[in-house]
Amino acid sequence: MSTVASDNDDTDADGWIPAIFSLPKGGLYSGSIDTSTLDPNTRAVMMDYRWTTSYGGDEAATVATYAFPTSTTDYTNVAGGYPAPNLLTGFQEVTDAQKAAVKTAFDLVSSYTNLTFVEATSASAQDATFRFAQYSQGGSESNFPANSGPYSPSDSRAAGDTYLGGNGNPPTDYFGTDHFNTIMHEMGHAFGLKHGHDASFNGALAPDKNDNEFSVMTYASYFGADTNGATEAWVGSAPQSYMMYDIAALQAYYGANFSKVGTEAVYTWDNVTGEQFINGVRAANTGVSSTGKIFSTVWTEGALTTYDLSNFNEDQYADLRAGHWFTFSKAQLADLNNMAPQGTEEYQAQGNIYNSLVYQGDTRSLISNVITGDGNDTITGNELDNTLTAGGGNDTIFGGAGNDTISGGAGADIVTFGTGINVLRDQVADLNGDIVMDLNANNSVDLLGVLAGRTDFDFVVTTDATTVSIDGASFELRGGFSGGAFMATARGGDVDPSTSLTFVDYLPTLQEGVAVDVDLINGIVNTPFLTGDGTVTYSVTMESAISAYSNMIGAYSISVDGTISDVHVLFADSLASIGQTLDIGALDAGAQLGFFLVQDGFDLFGALPDDLSFVTSGGGSADVDDGTLLLYSASRGYLSGAEIFHSTAGLNAGGYAQVLSGTTADGYGMRYGFEDISQDLGDNDFQDVVLTVRDSSAFYII
Repeated sequence: MSTVASDNDDTDADGWIPAIFSLPKGGLYSGSIDTSTLDPNTRAVMMDYRWTTSYGGDEAATVATYAFPTSTTDYTNVAGGYPAPNLLTGFQEVTDAQKAAVKTAFDLVSSYTNLTFVEATSASAQDATFRFAQYSQGGSESNFPANSGPYSPSDSRAAGDTYLGGNGNPPTDYFGTDHFNTIMHEMGHAFGLKHGHDASFNGALAPDKNDNEFSVMTYASYFGADTNGATEAWVGSAPQSYMMYDIAALQAYYGANFSKVGTEAVYTWDNVTGEQFINGVRAANTGVSSTGKIFSTVWTEGALTTYDLSNFNEDQYADLRAGHWFTFSKAQLADLNNMAPQGTEEYQAQGNIYNSLVYQGDTRSLISNVITGDGNDTITGNELDNTLTAGGGNDTIFGGAGNDTISGGAGADIVTFGTGINVLRDQVADLNGDIVMDLNANNSVDLLGVLAGRTDFDFVVTTDATTVSIDGASFELRGGFSGGAFMATARGGDVDPSTSLTFVDYLPTLQEGVAVDVDLINGIVNTPFLTGDGTVTYSVTMESAISAYSNMIGAYSISVDGTISDVHVLFADSLASIGQTLDIGALDAGAQLGFFLVQDGFDLFGALPDDLSFVTSGGGSADVDDGTLLLYSASRGYLSGAEIFHSTAGLNAGGYAQVLSGTTADGYGMRYGFEDISQDLGDNDFQDVVLTVRDSSAFYII
């Protein structure tokens, strides 16, 4: 670890007389950056200067050169001479192991940021921004990007130069060594990172973040370490990558790398060697520590990422949220204090793998899915649509935000759904003993391998919970269940049978001109009910229509990939269709039934032919993510001039929910109330059109 960030406390230090700040170094300059809006712990490792394309500029460098000098003349051959000749005392070329470690650190930074690196053919200051040599002054040190700023000025002619002493001289197998940690640390200075423990500029890391678990830029290898000098981890237990606040700071300087968006990556780790793999191949820029420890931070580059930890069967802690971590192998936790016996819990890392912070709110870097082993695991999801899969054991699972798919596996699990539309999917036997929190119209329990109706379930209702029994298994639903019904929706037939259990409130009492409480406006809920399996058929009844408009009501199919097709008018004139029932057939497996209302459609268009489709403004195929859509007739062209509202809120102007959902009074169907004026303008009584939709599903009535 370096004893100094850069030995230059002012422009006169180390012979930098007169100091020069405006010359290019390897074709790059430096410029300041405002970090005042960043997270305090990220700022704590930033000195607010970075490499730029012009002197004092605000355009970050994207390509930088580096070199490994072979002679002191590589340094001294510069206008005005080298400003810190004492650093050349005892000059030696770096070793092959040092070169390899430096290149790994460069590759890591490239994987995090938009900054790439090219080895220069010359080691002169004119050609190489970053240069590396050994010297004889004990520790290691590096110079910041050129600047005359208050933290530590750096002369243009020496900016980016790194000198490695004994603590930066790694063995061939350098992952997990303090030597590699020192090299990353020193290179961090050359990129514009300061000491995280130093509160003199931008503050210091918070006490619960001031160790190498969170940054390689602090002298503290463990919490509470004396940072007057650098502390060390046991061999094999030093960081194997830059850590979360280092990565966030580098990205604040040089942007974030999302080059793997659109790809999928399954991460695994060897439970003996600690080796990291992606899609079965050894991960780039990783290696094996001498003690098999697992200790790094992952930046996914935007890939759809799954952590498969099923080969670790101890109790796991798996937290997918940004800035948190995964603990899945206690024997492979890093020992952060080499002055305490190995295995001392007080000085062990909290996690094996740490999560990066998100860059400017972009959640594409988050971990999407996790698979754990057979221990008693604690799993916490994030704001993505997570798939959280636990093995055997008594697991505790928190869904978080997003639309999550959860499997607790065997054992008595506790599952807490977060916001969004969530499902717990397990075999009936695996649900035995489970406790499920917050079952509602958006959260369901899917019983795999069975087709069941309400008469197949036994419900024992108490004030705060309901015990559900079926096929010899029992699980508990926590919460108050009143004013609605449990619904058992069977799908899949004999090929892929499953039954979704939900609880849906009754549709509120609707009155003309009386606005529904905004908290009750829920859009389409209980999506399993509207999802087909290729065999289940639907009927739709026009229950009532109280409106000044002769609204047109239609339906369509939303495929698994979101494509809208099979557009048909159900009722051409809502006012003339009260009491009518239509059988509308079956949906393809996985497709969802969607509805639309054409405001005063019958008066505007009359009876429409059955050749309709929804298209984008450019005429392309419609998708539920496309926003506002156009109604098109193959024989009559675009049907313009009418306002159209969809059951999918995202397709409506302003994203307003124009539908209110609830169960029917008898508990055997779903009712949908439509508002035929935009929610921000209408009376929001949701009784302009009321439909009842039925299939063969069955309810249990509270």
